[in-house]
Amino acid sequence: MDISCLHLGILPHKNVNAVVDIVSKYFSDIPFWAQLPSYSPVEGQFLQFLSQIPGIKHDLLKRKYYIDTKSYVFQTRSPGILKDFDDVTIEKLKKYRPNSVFFDYFLRIIEEYKPKYAKGQITGPITSGLLLSDETGMPVIENHKVMDLIVKSCCLQCISQICEMKTIYPAVTPIIFVDESELGKAYEPENACRSEKAILTILKKVTKSIKENGGIPAIISKSCTDWNYAIKSGFEIITISPETQFVTLLNKELKLNNFLNSGGKLCWNMVPGNAEQLKNIDVQVLFNLYTEYITRLKNFHKIHRSLIISNSLIMAGNNSAVLNDTLSEKAITLGIALADKIQQESITPIEEE
Repeated sequence: MDISCLHLGILPHKNVNAVVDIVSKYFSDIPFWAQLPSYSPVEGQFLQFLSQIPGIKHDLLKRKYYIDTKSYVFQTRSPGILKDFDDVTIEKLKKYRPNSVFFDYFLRIIEEYKPKYAKGQITGPITSGLLLSDETGMPVIENHKVMDLIVKSCCLQCISQICEMKTIYPAVTPIIFVDESELGKAYEPENACRSEKAILTILKKVTKSIKENGGIPAIISKSCTDWNYAIKSGFEIITISPETQFVTLLNKELKLNNFLNSGGKLCWNMVPGNAEQLKNIDVQVLFNLYTEYITRLKNFHKIHRSLIISNSLIMAGNNSAVLNDTLSEKAITLGIALADKIQQESITPIEEE
């Protein structure tokens, strides 16, 4: 994979034209479409992908969204999602476009730059199932009928993004990030969806839809403590926030050697999201931290350092919408500079290890 940088997608900008300038400026290094929660609350990672689900309502007192499964809208429109999934057409996929003011600009940028890769994203079905409740207050992850609907909607959203990118530029390979921020909670004992089989069945449907339509499935999960779920589900890129998640890679049962040898990638989210840290950090500090992580990982799993590095990507930018525009751009440039420095200085041939 001849790309070294990715981006989580969130930018703090409120001016869409400024976003077009930023994304265009760095598109050759990090081809992504931006989510703009400061421009509109609907562009938040969770809300942005709910509009395709019928029966969504907002409980103002509890400040949360839920699905009213007894509503007329849910009862009459739910069958349509199931039919769309069984008989996918370009026309039907238009209903599953992301709720994004920037997405059309993103497609135009793809048409202009003709990148080899381009990044899209959705909120994952496990996370949606845990964060959404039905009208009784029960998490919908416990409702097989509703979860089937959410999973198929997620698959259609992935296919929709892939098809739109490929319609604009057929040679592009979309990388679809599935944001499963709540994944770690799904296999906690108190949750109904705690069995490995149930979780894998759900996630495999999403990765299968992405792969069969010419995309690469990637995952990010701030709560994940066992990356075997991601690997067994078929994700080809796993995003790690090393400050809080590095220990999750130090798992003897994690077949990291097999994952990397089969082309799997680790995407290192090294750039801090805290404004003060970001102001004071430089690429050398990030590089030192990165090499430390790689050395520890190499020693723990007894695998070649160059295998880890050659299958590693850097997350240029972060997922903080609270940064100002200038710091957000600094996060991007830091990520790109770190990726460049790694490529220039740190790859040791396997025979020299």
